[in-house]
Amino acid sequence: MQSTLDVIALAVATALLTASEPEIAVHEEGDVLVVETNPVKVAPPLVTADGDVAGEPTHRMVGAQADVGLPDGVGVSLLVMPLSWLRLHIGGLATLSGSGARAGLSLVAVPRAAVRPFVGAEAGYSFTGSASWIPFASSIAFLSSALENVSYGWASAHAGFEFGSESFAFVLRGGLSYIDVTFAGPRVDVGGASLSASSMSVRGVIPSARVGLLMTFF
Repeated sequence: MQSTLDVIALAVATALLTASEPEIAVHEEGDVLVVETNPVKVAPPLVTADGDVAGEPTHRMVGAQADVGLPDGVGVSLLVMPLSWLRLHIGGLATLSGSGARAGLSLVAVPRAAVRPFVGAEAGYSFTGSASWIPFASSIAFLSSALENVSYGWASAHAGFEFGSESFAFVLRGGLSYIDVTFAGPRVDVGGASLSASSMSVRGVIPSARVGLLMTFF
């Protein structure tokens, strides 16, 4: 007991000589009594008002979305979220004339809410293919031939809502799209002769909309 008191007294004396406000910690490690002066303290992590630990990711950053609509067709895209309110996406499409690709972004308000309004912009392109399968098109000869080779590009501005959790949500969006469609020249058979025209383009602004699902992984 006396030796223990001597150790503590020595530690206190050393602390008084080395610091104006000494801190002493005494604990046992097995059968050995350990005395620490000015022990190092580990500061607790900073916690934000939302309960998130400062310096750690506060939202999921990678996911996927699948949707259907016009003029896109059916699409599956990779989703990247560098910020909780920013969605970046790029992916492939099955369009009216075959296949295509698109890319875009969305800005989300109140990203932690169950209902999240957003605005977005994107651009896409449908590669050349046949759209003659469209109902009633094959019954009109010159229109059917024009639809044998179709390609189109578009740029869209949308607003919409995400309904659900951060990991799984239903997405509804709508707005306007500027579309540029290129058709093969129509061909008409007259008295055994075939008349055809060069390719033609149609441009304009049309309403557009999409519905789909959003899933995040990590």
